Amino acid sequence: MKFYPKILAMLTLCVFIPPLGWLVMYKVSPFDRRTNIFIAIACAAFFVYAQVAAGNLDAILGTERKSFEVRLTPEEFRKNFNSSAQKFAPNLSLEIPDSFIVKDRKFNYSFATNITLEGTINDEDKITELKIFAAPVNKDESFQTINVLGLLIATLNPELDIDDRSEVIRDLRMLKNVSTEEAYDWTTTRGKVKYSVHSDKGQSTFTAELL
Repeated sequence: MKFYPKILAMLTLCVFIPPLGWLVMYKVSPFDRRTNIFIAIACAAFFVYAQVAAGNLDAILGTERKSFEVRLTPEEFRKNFNSSAQKFAPNLSLEIPDSFIVKDRKFNYSFATNITLEGTINDEDKITELKIFAAPVNKDESFQTINVLGLLIATLNPELDIDDRSEVIRDLRMLKNVSTEEAYDWTTTRGKVKYSVHSDKGQSTFTAELL
C-alpha cells in the first residue's frame, strides 16, 4: 500500500469507526503526536455530529429508552399488573387473582368496595382505555387508591422509574386531592399513554387512554 492511500484509509477509519481508526493511527501514522491528537479530536467531533444528525447518539451511548407495547390484551394486562404488584407492593395484596370476564368489550375488577378498575377493548381484543373509579372515605382507602394508580402506571409505562411514576401522580394532583370534596380535572402524558383524572364531590375517575 502506498503512503497516501494509508493516510486516507486511516482518516476514513477515524471518521467512521473511531476506535479502529485510532488503533491504525497509532500503528501507521506518519504525523507527530500533536498532529495525531488534533486529527483524532476532529474526527471524533465529526463522528458525534453525524450521529446526532442521524438521531443515533442515544443508541450508541446506551441512553435510548426502550419502546414498550402498551396495547395489551386483558390477560396480558392482568399478568403484567400482578408482576408490578409483586415487585413494588408485595405486602398490599393488590394482585388480580382471576382472568377478566369481558362483556360488551368491557371488563372490570374491584380492588375494594370503593376502588374499581374498568377496561375497554377494541376489535382486536386490545385494551384502548382503563379507568379506575375511586371514592375513598378515609386515609387508608386514599393510600390504597394511590398504590393502585402507581401500579397501573408501572404496568403501562414500565420504562418509568419510581420518581417518574410519582411525577405522573403529582401532575394529576392526586396526592393532594384524592380524598377531598374539591372538583378538579388534570391531564398528563407519558409515552403512548394519556393519563387524566376527574374528581367531584369526593368521587374520582382516573383514566389511562392508550394512544
